[in-house]
Amino acid sequence: MKKILAFLLAAYSMLFLACTTSSFTVQESEPTLLSKTDTFAITVPNDYPDESKSGITTSLELQKVLAGCGVNASLLNTFPDYESVPQETRAKYDYIVEPTINYWEDNIATWSGKPDKLLLVITIYKTKTAQVMDTFTIDAESSSIFFGANDPVDLIKDPSSVHYGKIIK
Repeated sequence: MKKILAFLLAAYSMLFLACTTSSFTVQESEPTLLSKTDTFAITVPNDYPDESKSGITTSLELQKVLAGCGVNASLLNTFPDYESVPQETRAKYDYIVEPTINYWEDNIATWSGKPDKLLLVITIYKTKTAQVMDTFTIDAESSSIFFGANDPVDLIKDPSSVHYGKIIK
């Protein structure tokens, strides 16, 4: 009886761990240190097709991550990318963060066996020179069943917190 109970407990533990794990692949550019005392703004990317509010939720999540690093970043709601930001707006900030959603798959029913997926490229521009200071790519997939993320935006926090925690001092 003890062996059966031990087996069931081990099987349940493995299932629980498999169901709560998300997989991430990240690509980081050569690290450039940025100061948290500088001014930052975040563009709001266009929504991924058929995924309303994916752009604003992505930018809001990045704003929270940067706040966790001590950065008070503004949102540039009407500008989807760095190029669309007018020069007079750029001049107000030291850096502009540009998230680009390359893929977004939100599977509402996590019990269906289909994981949420996200491919996000985040570029930070120095506004005075338009130089790319940092490029960070998140290619992530949630757990496929039960306890996975409820939205692809949930896949942004962990890898970006680690990355920006290393480069923002």
